[in-house]
Amino acid sequence: MQEPAKKRTKASDPVKCRELPKKHSQRKAGYRWIVETRLGGKRSRKFYRHDEATERDKFIEDETARVAAVAKSDRALATDEALLTEAARAHKALLPFGKTLADAVAFYVQHLEAMAKHDATPLSSVVKRFLDEKEREGLSEVHLADLKNRIARFEITFGEKPIGGIDRNAVAAWLNDLPLAPQSKINFRRVLGNLFSYAVRAGNIAVNPVTATSAPKSRRKRAVILTPEEVEKLLLASPAATLPAQVLMAFCGIRNRELFRLDWSAVDWEDGTLEISAEQGKREGHARHVTIPANALEWLRPLAKKRGKIADFRDFDEYTRRLQDARAAAGWDVGQWPANALRKTFISCHYETHGSIDETAKQAGTSVAMIHAHYRKLIKKRDAERLWSIRPTDGPANVVAIDISEEATQAATPQAIPKSKAR
Repeated sequence: MQEPAKKRTKASDPVKCRELPKKHSQRKAGYRWIVETRLGGKRSRKFYRHDEATERDKFIEDETARVAAVAKSDRALATDEALLTEAARAHKALLPFGKTLADAVAFYVQHLEAMAKHDATPLSSVVKRFLDEKEREGLSEVHLADLKNRIARFEITFGEKPIGGIDRNAVAAWLNDLPLAPQSKINFRRVLGNLFSYAVRAGNIAVNPVTATSAPKSRRKRAVILTPEEVEKLLLASPAATLPAQVLMAFCGIRNRELFRLDWSAVDWEDGTLEISAEQGKREGHARHVTIPANALEWLRPLAKKRGKIADFRDFDEYTRRLQDARAAAGWDVGQWPANALRKTFISCHYETHGSIDETAKQAGTSVAMIHAHYRKLIKKRDAERLWSIRPTDGPANVVAIDISEEATQAATPQAIPKSKAR
């Protein structure tokens, strides 16, 4: 049996071999020698049995050659002054934490390995699955279009990047660079938050990076409403095709999109109510029966049909353009019309007239909190009450009563448009 030619006992030796004491646990297990190596600050140990002297010597020879090769390659590093200076600075920065350069390298290598394991699925693939899921959930056309438009803008920058590599800093920088008002940035952040939450649920990423970004600060502006005189001016300028929609927005607070989905059959002329189903409302919780005030009924009767769309246009874009034409005819230039002006005017005037925030919320299909925060005290009660006195010029006596016969159903839009007279 071969013995080591020379025992390696110096602490500085990178490869050391020694015989185990007879009472050592590994000696009792059948091992006789231990060979210890230290390379790059990492120590390893290997045990050999009585009949493994040849294997032991071969291992020592190989490890010694390996250590020598590393030492030879490191000599060039030892003469690199810039690298030595950098190492010295790094060592000094780590001292207060009791860590070495080897610790820092090991930690960072672990981080890089973890990053390499991130999901490499492109963002665009996750987006497609996310939007497909939203379509299956039955989102409204408006909501789905909003998601697609906002995400498409994000995809321009990140579409081909792995979703696992898009971190909080990347999202925050993208949001901050948007040339938009704070509220618009908030809306983009909300949509991206939904997208990345889906990615978490799908197992693509572990953490939603959007939640770690700070939301832009937005101060809501005071809602702008119309005066009763401005409402009357608009109704007078509206053609028969858009007048019913304008009337229902102004005197009943119906949303623009809801109106586009409404049919004349939803009007109960005996009760003076309008039914908005869950399918026609903004969402299921906005289904309701709306009371149509007397002056609104007078405007609507000459224009009514038994069935058919109240806003009878090819699509929503055409409907919107026709509404804009009516506003222009009434004197509003492009960009001057306050957003959702008729609905906001209705909510403010209804609340001030009736004094019941619950009743107004029920009529408008919105929340008490929304009305309390945005629509109170925008108009005085005496001015608000004038909204309900805007009637067709000739009054009820000269208004054509609704005819729900088959002939009337098939007839075209009536020729005469009611004129207005505020009483």
